[in-house]
Amino acid sequence: MSFATPLGLLLGALAVPLVAMYLLKLRRRRVEVPSTLLWQTFLRSERLATPFERFRRHLLLLLQLLALLLLTLAFARPYLQTDVPLARSVVLVLDTSASMGATDVRPTRLKEAASQARQAVDALGPADEAMLVVAGPSTEVRVPFTRDKGKLDAALGAQTASEAEGSLRDGLQLALSMARARGGVEVDVFSDGGGGDLHDLPLGRARLRYVPVGRGDTNAGILALDLRRSPVADLDRELFVTVEGFGRAPLDGTVEVYVDDALVGLRNETLQPDAPVHLVFDLPGTLSGQVRVKLDVPGDQLADDDEAWLVMSPLTLRRVLLVGGDALTARALSADPRVRLTTVASADLTPSQVEAADVVFFAGGTVPSGLTGRRYAILGPLSGSPVRFGDEVKVPKVLGWERTHPVLRFVQWDDVVVARARSVLDKGGLVPIVDSDGGPLVLAGEIGGGRVLQLAFDPLESDLPLRVAWPVTLLNAVGWLSEGAAGSQDALAVATGAP
Repeated sequence: MSFATPLGLLLGALAVPLVAMYLLKLRRRRVEVPSTLLWQTFLRSERLATPFERFRRHLLLLLQLLALLLLTLAFARPYLQTDVPLARSVVLVLDTSASMGATDVRPTRLKEAASQARQAVDALGPADEAMLVVAGPSTEVRVPFTRDKGKLDAALGAQTASEAEGSLRDGLQLALSMARARGGVEVDVFSDGGGGDLHDLPLGRARLRYVPVGRGDTNAGILALDLRRSPVADLDRELFVTVEGFGRAPLDGTVEVYVDDALVGLRNETLQPDAPVHLVFDLPGTLSGQVRVKLDVPGDQLADDDEAWLVMSPLTLRRVLLVGGDALTARALSADPRVRLTTVASADLTPSQVEAADVVFFAGGTVPSGLTGRRYAILGPLSGSPVRFGDEVKVPKVLGWERTHPVLRFVQWDDVVVARARSVLDKGGLVPIVDSDGGPLVLAGEIGGGRVLQLAFDPLESDLPLRVAWPVTLLNAVGWLSEGAAGSQDALAVATGAP
């Protein structure tokens, strides 16, 4: 037994004067009498007044001492310290990211982690409660705080590894927030450690226990898969594949590309640890169907990242409408068999013709209104353009151009001679991609969801049509303007990693 206030025991010292008052003999007055015969009763009382006999028989003294004892104990506040456990609150954080599907632990890392979590559930007492948090691509509370072990066991057995990257950090943050709200919560994390650096998370009063699963590191995977327009043939495509090996030793692997089960590409690569390998496969624009990329590495312990898919639709002809153009421009556009060209005079243009075209080139007359969201190019400072022009600039000198812009691929502008151009007062939301000492010569950008290409000079007042750069620029413009148009392959594509 211990006392919360030991100094309260000093109150027991009052028992000493209390008992002393009862031990003192009565002092009687002496009186002479002729005989003691009549004083026998008095003598009997005198014998009863001896200290010990008086102490044994005085009930009031015993009651007073008992009251003093209780008062002393009340001030001293005695207590007993035992080993009886209090009720616990436990948050189980289960990692269900793609890496938990690895088979270096049989049957998988996730099944092993769920087994370890069940052991933690079995160790709970009758008054203990637990919560199950799943840390996968999204963090979710699968079972709120409960004392029902059967419900927790059933939820643990129902978990499956996802095929996407998980966020262990989000799951741990949720668990720690629960710990701060309730106080004294235990957090048990079951993971293979693929959640990144978690050392900066504040634990507060929570008690964290990490249970690692998995022991192997032999794995290689497909990190990225993308389908893009070919830089050589504008309407052909290129398949970009990025693979990487993980672990401590190089891995020999084979990358195979199938289109509807037909093998169209094969590469043998040695994958160095943590060194991505970028592969490019040329695909003709006439191909269509399901594209499947397969990575085969002997001894790979994680199969979920060894295959990737995308759907490839056939590239259709671009419907191009040329309004008021010259014969040279028309010839350059129609020379490509992947472009279906229609020409019309500016005065004869109808809204239905604009609606039916994928791309419209305005090379004369006035640009009509109502083109918001459309894809068009204006070959000169025409009236009705979204760009507002100022005074004439004679013989502007090219200062630079955006070499990475799709319209300017394989085109040199440093020695292009322009007889005259117009200064730009308002860009209308477009961005210059060719600049001169007199202002922008070519602008491009998006307006109202559509793409627009604007020239600040008439191409016929320059030497550009006499160069190979002119037909290349026109075909580049067709590809860029029609990219992502309704009904095109780009509109049907799904970004890599998106559901």
